[in-house]
Amino acid sequence: MTPFDEPQWVAPEAEAVAAALAGIDVTVDTVRIQLLLRDDRFAVRLPGDRIAWFPTNALGELRLSRETRVLGLIHQHCRFLAPQTTYKAPAGWQLRREVPGNPDPVSIYHRVRADPGFAAIVGRNLGTLLADQHLSIPQHELDDWLPAKPSWPPPAASLAAGLAQATGDQALIDSAMALLARYERTEARVTRRVLTRSDFGFHNLVIEPDGQIIGAFDYDDAAFADRHHDFKYLLLDAEDETLITAAIEAYQSAGGAPINRGYARLLNAASAVAFLASRGTAAPDEKPAGRTLAEDLAWTRMALERAG
Repeated sequence: MTPFDEPQWVAPEAEAVAAALAGIDVTVDTVRIQLLLRDDRFAVRLPGDRIAWFPTNALGELRLSRETRVLGLIHQHCRFLAPQTTYKAPAGWQLRREVPGNPDPVSIYHRVRADPGFAAIVGRNLGTLLADQHLSIPQHELDDWLPAKPSWPPPAASLAAGLAQATGDQALIDSAMALLARYERTEARVTRRVLTRSDFGFHNLVIEPDGQIIGAFDYDDAAFADRHHDFKYLLLDAEDETLITAAIEAYQSAGGAPINRGYARLLNAASAVAFLASRGTAAPDEKPAGRTLAEDLAWTRMALERAG
């Protein structure tokens, strides 16, 4: 469970990466270059907590530029650490300083599931970080260039065929489509917006063993959207809600606006439905988004029930 697909080594791209980095006096052996693939971009990790990002098309260049602007605002206004862009090439690639430390989302997830005390510590730190992100950046810095809603979940109309391909449970499909319609009606009424990470979870945080949070990364899907989008993945696939409860309490204590847990549940369920629908032709035991078909179905059913 990482923010990247499996690393790949591709000789022509590795040579081009090495040549580009050499132009700014960064030497790297092509044999050691692994491409970390993302939509419209790829990254190469470098020694010294550095990472180079390369666009593969014009959209990738736009995404990198937009994320760099978001990261600059976080550095300017917030107290937590985020990646810092240290070089932007005319060709569109970038060199960034990463958040120091080693993300370990799987271990953190299992500890939070097993230890309510640890979950409460992590939740409080998450709530404090989110209050900093949502409250510290002036609204006028965000309202004319960021998307007004996250890219996930996609429009309901684009998910119907995928749901039918993933499951033959028509009752589940009907419930899922009804929930997506409710989600879209609710999103259309949003008026209060903040900078949202929109995919906020253990996979894009550096969390120390004692539950302290060093920083956050991967703001590619940042949006000027409803604050609840940053709470939706704090609802884990379990009945215990210690994590999100502690996060909400800390968030509101730090000055954040009240969080409607029902709305967070709605967003969580809409995302679960979208992941199920996006499996495409993946076999039941394949994990296109980190879960098997059985796991996607279990999350979707739990989330739909929880959302009401």
